[in-house]
Amino acid sequence: MLCDKCKKNEATVHIKEFHNGKCKDFHLCNECASAGETDQTLPGIGFNLAEVLFNVNKIAEKINPGKSESPAETQVCPVCSWTAEKIRKNDGKVGCPACYQTFDKLIKQAISQVQRGSLHLGKRPRGAKGDSPAVKRSELESLKKELQNLIAREEYEAAAICRDRINLLKAELDLLEAEK
Repeated sequence: MLCDKCKKNEATVHIKEFHNGKCKDFHLCNECASAGETDQTLPGIGFNLAEVLFNVNKIAEKINPGKSESPAETQVCPVCSWTAEKIRKNDGKVGCPACYQTFDKLIKQAISQVQRGSLHLGKRPRGAKGDSPAVKRSELESLKKELQNLIAREEYEAAAICRDRINLLKAELDLLEAEK
């Protein structure tokens, strides 16, 4: 697939942007994606958590409407004595691990405004156990798609192996859900 912007290079960056219920797809090469990030012509590319946390007072007002003093300004981390203002001044970096607990509501609210959900379903290190049912379901869906592709390409031996992995994963998922 060619880049939507330059129409010359192969697209390696794929962005899906949702605004007011409408979906826009961008398929860009590395050069155009880098240029779009620096000149900010593509708003979905350059996500910056510090920018989100910069508006932490607005988020705090949404959480606790009607209060004249924002909880973000009054909260202080008991370990490092950092405030939300200091986090904003340090590009969204927190002072210590306890800051995540102290500013938990504000951080979660900020993240929920820029992404869908808080569960990571992406790549994992090799050998890492994926005991989470959500991760198992995601892997199961991926294997089902792979099985359909193998059948379409008439690679029946590989499809049989994939089918066996699907059945094993279904059994593991059933055990995990039975434990709850």
